[in-house]
Amino acid sequence: MSLVLGPIHYWMFGKIRTTEAREAGIVSAFKAKYGAEADKILDQVYKKYPKSDNNRPLDELLANKSIHQGIQTLIVDVETREAAIVAAFCAKYPDAAKVAADAAHKHGVSCGKDAVKSKGLSAADCNSTSKTFEIMGDFHSDGMPCDRGAQVVSDSDKCTSWDHENCVHEPYWRNAGADFLTMCNIVNEWIAGFGEGVNQKISYQRAKTLAAGDRSCLSSFEIKNDK
Repeated sequence: MSLVLGPIHYWMFGKIRTTEAREAGIVSAFKAKYGAEADKILDQVYKKYPKSDNNRPLDELLANKSIHQGIQTLIVDVETREAAIVAAFCAKYPDAAKVAADAAHKHGVSCGKDAVKSKGLSAADCNSTSKTFEIMGDFHSDGMPCDRGAQVVSDSDKCTSWDHENCVHEPYWRNAGADFLTMCNIVNEWIAGFGEGVNQKISYQRAKTLAAGDRSCLSSFEIKNDK
């Protein structure tokens, strides 16, 4: 291994684990919805894209690869497998995309609530879209640190907007045979759920997305006005 494992590598590993947990939530939803047929579909997917070994420590998972290459491989593996699972079910069931998006939203809510507890956030923290976006970065995998992930374009306690000029996930999703917009919707449902998990008053808006043919993505967290 070319470098010593440090905090940033475990930080990235935590985000990979979050993606794996979202995938597991989607798989559970498919099993609940489609019964025994779901296991047959999953068996076929796992032959090509084996399940992660969550019990192995990071240094073992990276094996003899460089740290950067090893972590990038873990990201590619989980995002490709998640997309392959979604693609396989969408090919058979017309409502599978909605089932997956609903499961992703549910997992996002749970993750947001866990973030509040684990980080000891105050009521004031949870009433800030800026803080919510910041802590989401500890859970949401959006490429390697060297990639141009989400970039904040406007920021305040009541509204935080960010954009993407390219989608780091798209190649993995397309390689798995998944529809770009379907996968984008699933991830965006997770983001919306995360905001709600931090504070039920936080709403998520997606104004533009590359997956729908826009030249960039534009998203925002906003605090809904009390009525």
